[in-house]
Amino acid sequence: MTRGDATESLAELTTRLSRCPDLDTVLSTTVAALDELFGYAHSLVLLLDDDGRRLFTIASHGYEAEGIGSEVQVGEGVIGMAAARAEPMRVTNLGRMLTYARTVRRAHEEHTGEAPGREIALPGLPAAESQVAVPAMVLGQLLGVVAVESERPLAFGPDDEACLIVVAALVAAAVELDRVLEDVASTDTLARPGRAPSVGADPRTTRVRFYPQDGSTFIDGEYLIKGVAGRILWKLLGQYQHEHRDEFTNREVRLDPTLELPPVRDNFESRLILLKRRLDERDAPIRIEKTGRGRFRIVVATSLSLESVC
Repeated sequence: MTRGDATESLAELTTRLSRCPDLDTVLSTTVAALDELFGYAHSLVLLLDDDGRRLFTIASHGYEAEGIGSEVQVGEGVIGMAAARAEPMRVTNLGRMLTYARTVRRAHEEHTGEAPGREIALPGLPAAESQVAVPAMVLGQLLGVVAVESERPLAFGPDDEACLIVVAALVAAAVELDRVLEDVASTDTLARPGRAPSVGADPRTTRVRFYPQDGSTFIDGEYLIKGVAGRILWKLLGQYQHEHRDEFTNREVRLDPTLELPPVRDNFESRLILLKRRLDERDAPIRIEKTGRGRFRIVVATSLSLESVC
């Protein structure tokens, strides 16, 4: 891609992002445009977790499995090192690095006793040879990483890296702006009165099992999500089942101390998007729908059986 082509593509991406009504649309638009406008067929957007030690995948493009919710330790692999150093990483001998990263991951699981069933695989090309990972930052603060990869050796050069730096900055600005707008909207938004939830025609019962220790949540025996996103879903389903509510505001949910959100920069909106996308990816009978700025509803197509496992 020539410098002129890159400039035109960045201008078009900026125009598209400026028309996005919410962060969910920004993320989908970004990964689609990386392919359509720049020719990056395989891309990921990851956001920094609240504890600053992990990145979680919130958008992907070009992979068989979306891998929404998959995690990367800060400092691990190309993506993790870009986050740890807060600077772009461009690698052409990716095969050897992937072998090393998988070895480190296996050792970590053996040491910590993590259950493989509670991990989501990070999307990736089995024969990837080139990768660029760029930190997404606002005012010197790391918010996430944008990454692209290719099976071709030497697929990316300095111009690709420079282009992705701009893309990552646009994504970071959108994340921060959405956070500010959600805060403003939530302050003035009141929760709607509860109402009896309506169950669809599906006669099945959906079993939801929740582990309070780490927020791990399973639907009909299959792992869905953990951490804050799992706790959010459990809270919503509990109020849906017991208080007959299906509409909520961001503000009322984020103030619940059981979610263990930090007092500032709590990433609530991105967690809600993560949860929504995981439910969609699993084709679960539970859905989350945005009803306005700072508002959303939960839609359940079946009866529910909720179980908390201590």
